[in-house]
Amino acid sequence: MADFEEKVKAAADQAKDVTRAVADQAKDLTRVAVDDVKDEAELVKADAKGYAKDAFEDVKSEGKEVIQELKAAVKKEDLSDAKEGEAGYRAKEGDKPNGIAIASVVLGALSLIIPNTLITLLLGVVSIVLGAKARKENQTNLATWGFILGAVGIFIALINIIF
Repeated sequence: MADFEEKVKAAADQAKDVTRAVADQAKDLTRVAVDDVKDEAELVKADAKGYAKDAFEDVKSEGKEVIQELKAAVKKEDLSDAKEGEAGYRAKEGDKPNGIAIASVVLGALSLIIPNTLITLLLGVVSIVLGAKARKENQTNLATWGFILGAVGIFIALINIIF
């Protein structure tokens, strides 16, 4: 039996040695596989950076081209037909408020603050007339305000006369 025990012990030692050898080989293979994966990941990372840089350069150059095309189009475009509120509108010299529209607004405002009913009535009428004349000359904003203020002044004067 001692012979049998020695054979079992020898077989167990051989099994341990084989297990250690297999484990060492597995560790080595795992290290190699991990190193390969790391190397491949670095290559993919480098490729991705290269692709991203190329894409950024493409977008940057295309953006410059678009900006140059827009600048050229703006230089060529005749913006004189654009209307107020549209892109490209530029005020013309005739769009500046003239004295008639300003006078209409001032007289309309005075018609609201002067306490004398007859003067208020007179200023309101003159404000409406000047506002209407300025509106015919395309002075719409100030002329409209002069017209409105004059009408309100006349309305207040008429209420004062009635009551």
